[in-house]
Amino acid sequence: MKTLKHAALFAFIVLVSSSASYSWEPFDRVIAVVNDRPIVESEVAGRLSRLQQKKNVPRNRLSYERSRLLDRFIEDSIVLQEAEQQSIVVSDEKVTNHIKKLMGRMNIGSMEDFKKRVEKAENVPFDEYREDVRKSLITEQVMSLAIGVSPPSRREAMDWYDANKAKLGFEVNVKHILIRPKNASLGEEKRVIAEINVLRRRIVGGESFEQIAAANSEDPGTAKKGGALGWMSLAELDPYFANQVFRMSDGQISGAIKSGFGYHLVKFLGKRPVTFDSVEDRIVGMLFQQKLAEQFTKWVVQRRKESEVRIYMEDYVKA
Repeated sequence: MKTLKHAALFAFIVLVSSSASYSWEPFDRVIAVVNDRPIVESEVAGRLSRLQQKKNVPRNRLSYERSRLLDRFIEDSIVLQEAEQQSIVVSDEKVTNHIKKLMGRMNIGSMEDFKKRVEKAENVPFDEYREDVRKSLITEQVMSLAIGVSPPSRREAMDWYDANKAKLGFEVNVKHILIRPKNASLGEEKRVIAEINVLRRRIVGGESFEQIAAANSEDPGTAKKGGALGWMSLAELDPYFANQVFRMSDGQISGAIKSGFGYHLVKFLGKRPVTFDSVEDRIVGMLFQQKLAEQFTKWVVQRRKESEVRIYMEDYVKA
């Protein structure tokens, strides 16, 4: 009898100890199911948190914003399920190639620089950004098969450009030398500025900007081209860098200009209104996305009606 009591006590202690050891793990609650696919609370909560960091969301709007984010996850689930049925797969290689195209348009030489730019601008981990790119590519393929959206013509793109040319701003043609501080200390910042000032004096004294850029710039994508960034719209550049460069005049050599990548020494070559050739791909992409969005909205509304969607979010607000 005593042995049984001891065994029961031991089992109770083990049970309590086991429960206590796992009590810290958060319970990720299912807040919606699309057909047989669950959507969990942490996914929506993470997006909502980043939304709140980008803009002020009043407390009385939180339920509405959370509900719209959930709607987006429901739409993603519907699209991904359709992709599975259509055997649509977007590989890691396709995602990387798409990102490299974006890097080329933005004149960013290394994946690490692009990663920093994305994480700063979008406020999302780069792995999550990659998955968003994958979902976007999958959506395009699903839509092209499901509703046959075709890209706009060059004529449509030119018409849009002519109607909106004044809103597109300017392009600048610059060369630069990038020097990166090794850490965030004031001493390191002073060292980099001093180094840039030395390089500037050498260039003003008659040495070749291009040769000095090739030998000293820490931007591998442009150093071998003598620091040439080429013609770029101001919207594609780091905002502080763009603001400083826009004030320069032809042939001017700047002082040290700080950006999110480090410090730059800039040679200004010219400024002009944004040309059609430089934005054609983006205009075509934008118009295509607009067509896609219009048709997608109709398609996903219909597919949502046809799907079994159960929502367990207590404060869900219908759109």
